[in-house]
Amino acid sequence: MTGNPAMRPVTFGGCYGSLHLPAGGNAATGVVLCSPFGYDALCVHRGWRDFAEALTLAGGIPVLRFDYPGTGDSAGNEEDPQRFRTWIDSIKAAAQYLRAATGVTHLIFCGLRLGATLAVLAAEELGGVHSLVLMAPVIAGKRYIRELSLQHQSWLKTPNGRESAQADDVGRAVGAFGFQLYTDTLEQLAAVDLVQHARPPAPRVLLHDSCDSLSMSRLVEQYRGHGASADVQIFPGYDKFLVDPRLSLPPRQAFDSVLEWLGFQSGTPATPAVGILAPAADARIAFAGGHETPVVFGGGRYVGVLCRPHCALEHAPAVLLVNAGGVHRVGDGRLAVLMARRLAGQGIASLRMDLGGLGDSLHHEDSPTLEAVYARHSVIDATAGVEWLTAAGYTEVVTFGVCTGAYVSIHTALAHPRVVGCMSVNLPFFFWGGPQTKPGAHHVESSRVYWDSIRIPHKWLRLLTGQANGRAIAVELARRWYVRLTSLVSSPFEGRFGLNTSTGAIRQLIMDLENKGVQTSLVYGSLDAGLDELAIRFGPNGSELGKLTNVTAKILARVDHALFSHTARDVVMAHFEEFLRERILDAGRAGVLRAPVLHVSSLHRVWLQIGPRKAAR
Repeated sequence: MTGNPAMRPVTFGGCYGSLHLPAGGNAATGVVLCSPFGYDALCVHRGWRDFAEALTLAGGIPVLRFDYPGTGDSAGNEEDPQRFRTWIDSIKAAAQYLRAATGVTHLIFCGLRLGATLAVLAAEELGGVHSLVLMAPVIAGKRYIRELSLQHQSWLKTPNGRESAQADDVGRAVGAFGFQLYTDTLEQLAAVDLVQHARPPAPRVLLHDSCDSLSMSRLVEQYRGHGASADVQIFPGYDKFLVDPRLSLPPRQAFDSVLEWLGFQSGTPATPAVGILAPAADARIAFAGGHETPVVFGGGRYVGVLCRPHCALEHAPAVLLVNAGGVHRVGDGRLAVLMARRLAGQGIASLRMDLGGLGDSLHHEDSPTLEAVYARHSVIDATAGVEWLTAAGYTEVVTFGVCTGAYVSIHTALAHPRVVGCMSVNLPFFFWGGPQTKPGAHHVESSRVYWDSIRIPHKWLRLLTGQANGRAIAVELARRWYVRLTSLVSSPFEGRFGLNTSTGAIRQLIMDLENKGVQTSLVYGSLDAGLDELAIRFGPNGSELGKLTNVTAKILARVDHALFSHTARDVVMAHFEEFLRERILDAGRAGVLRAPVLHVSSLHRVWLQIGPRKAAR
């Protein structure tokens, strides 16, 4: 197979996968990892990869992890019919691919949450599965559906949820945080109760329980009663694994217990030293408007997916889509995949890539933390994506990002001469100031949310009873007003007495984009906290940017911060298409894609025009 442990992007039957290969061939046993569904899959993606690498290194066996049809980078959409049936079939197809690609004869299925449930059903149908590892399995489908519904109802109570959610799928879909299950899938899932199954799915079964539950005890008794060797363990670190992708910590103790149960040496490495192999020449995912191919570039450091249209629009730039927070390249609510395929239908190619240390790209040597990814490496990594696109024949590139991806998008647009456009959605800051979400931190909303809350009596009740963190809110609002005040006071002296402030640096960033001729769109949801930062630097809703030619600000209704709702994703995708059409494609045909470069004296005059007078409310 290969002389060193390595990972290779693969495709089979419309599914995208990653095949982890050991240092040496002829292994008799292989593992198929069955991912959880939806937001859970985003949370655990990097830890799931670490687990695959640990299995490969410790056991010397090949491991295949993959995306089910209609999820991740695989073909299809979540609303397509018969998803539940298709997911079970895809696990069986993954087992067949693993056998054909590596020659293994013994199979182990390992699943997490809903993936564990699917693994059971696939193993029952396939037969011949040697061992089964079920990590916090969904035992009763009805209970899982209720769990998703409660998560969604909880989000709907937030300001962002109330602002952006739509009612189109009420009654026919259930889901949370941008992912949904539809009618026929819900019906099939509701009928699942693993305790009621007549026979065990494999001779050996290991179950990890997130708590000491009665349903798990009954399942173990059921398997043992039918002659299987069934062991149950508490799942250590579960509560820190299935959380916001920015905060998710791989449960190394749980992974080590699985390795030991399988007879391998435990000791999951924090950053396994493996390489990334180029995908096979025939690896591709087809869809109505084009096809996608996995790509590895940057000396084997970065992994991405190139989306090409069947009929390319002449002279159109390619679009670079970068990560947001700790989410891998598919994006929250699978936004990057949906956008890429929608753009392909209009003749525009795109690359969605993982920055170093995120998703499937390699960690940087100094640190695997999000702080290091964004503070030190993100723009360099994204620039490598631009370089790859230009080497592939795309002479111009437009960058796109949400939240921290918006920050990377703007700075990459300034850093590379081939970037001609940039859209940043819900930009939280213009310069990196550290992670915005920390364990135990209180989320602080936009100032508009708090002003609106003043008129709502039960909000005061929550504050007075300690249900809302009044101190954290007060501290953050005081910080915002302090920055506003210092910005207002210092603006008249910027550039005259050598005074350097954060507002001055931000204005310089925007003027550099203007001067370079990068068509830049700052897009915000109407309740997004990033609007406070925009108002501090450029007036309410960025009004002072109206004096510029190439940089604009736009406020969109019904758009939540992470674009969890269908409405938000549709609104943003439509706005991005309009941006490409009116400010990139049409402008390019008219020969005015780039604004003329301003002389220094002209630049200084524009600087003063947008400077002191309306910098703050």
